[in-house]
Amino acid sequence: MYTKEIVNIICENHTYEYILLNKELKFLNCSNGLGKYIDKSEDIDKLLDIFELMPELVGTETALFNVLHGKQEHLTIPHVWKDDNTCVNIYIYLGEKVENSLLVLLEDVSEMMIQHRLLMQSNNENALLLAEIENKNKQLKIFNEEMQRLVTEEVYKNLEKQHMLELQTRHAQMGEMISLITHQWKQPLSVIQTLGSLLKMKYELHTLTLETTMEKIENILKQADYMNQTVHAFQKFFTPSKGRGIFNVKKTIHSLLELVKMDYALSNIEVSIEGDDEIMVQGYANEYNQVILSLLQNAKDAFEGQAKPNKYVHIHVKKEQEHSLVSIRDNAGGIPEEIIAEVFTQYMTSKKNGSGLGLYIAKSVIENNMQGKIWVENTQDGAVFFIKL
Repeated sequence: MYTKEIVNIICENHTYEYILLNKELKFLNCSNGLGKYIDKSEDIDKLLDIFELMPELVGTETALFNVLHGKQEHLTIPHVWKDDNTCVNIYIYLGEKVENSLLVLLEDVSEMMIQHRLLMQSNNENALLLAEIENKNKQLKIFNEEMQRLVTEEVYKNLEKQHMLELQTRHAQMGEMISLITHQWKQPLSVIQTLGSLLKMKYELHTLTLETTMEKIENILKQADYMNQTVHAFQKFFTPSKGRGIFNVKKTIHSLLELVKMDYALSNIEVSIEGDDEIMVQGYANEYNQVILSLLQNAKDAFEGQAKPNKYVHIHVKKEQEHSLVSIRDNAGGIPEEIIAEVFTQYMTSKKNGSGLGLYIAKSVIENNMQGKIWVENTQDGAVFFIKL
């Protein structure tokens, strides 16, 4: 009696409970707190079969008899969950004090196993989270690669589009220059034709002298040389600059005016240039002149249909701090206020058959290629375009 009380005290203080079984594996005795680990605590005093009390031992009959007969030292069944919050380790030994008995010890490992379960759950959640993060990273990598491909493709498309726009503008300017050359060539061709007819007539009348022949041939050669210079200037004008270089602003613009003056004179438009002769800038001279040509052509188009006298386009070159400032002013009436803020936008035009590319390309050349600035303002008489480099 005293022995049982002592064992009960020991078990209560060390989270152990026990059951004592006879050789037929029937219940003999138990600790006071066993009720929370067995299924039939109300029949605890009867000689019950251990398998009724603890169904988890079903299937261990052979091992139990081996322990009972000394063929096996002990039997351990770890981590038996009695319910969601109760877990025991079961240890079964041969009874020493009671002959032919088995001692079943139940160790309460609930707290440890709950912590272990929480830890495993946390580890599983972390593993799932890491797997999800890895999956997201893979998706993000694929997305970034796809975006990079799309951006590269779009940049290429934009460059191609920009190139096509520049090509269209250049073709339009070439058409204008061919028209200019036609005007430039009309006078020397007329002179050559007149001189040729004169030589033929004198030859037929037998009045042609060597002196007259040499004089007229010399004159024809001068006219041909002038025409050749015009073509050379045309070729040079449309040859892209090989690289950024330093050029004289006024001199460069003046070379362009030599090509267009005849055409503007036929339209009764006076084109003049004045200002500082010594201003030098760094950039692309030919592309710069193509911008000037585009602005001059816009001014000429603005005069179309106007019968007003004293039409003019005036170009002024000056230095403003560390920059060159070129203004191109006309008296053609100006740009409608409702579109003046959009004139450099692609496809924006007030002309009936305009492409809307000239000023857009001009802005791209000045601001993107030459890091300058171009803008326009209205005056009382017309428009004035400014180019700062």
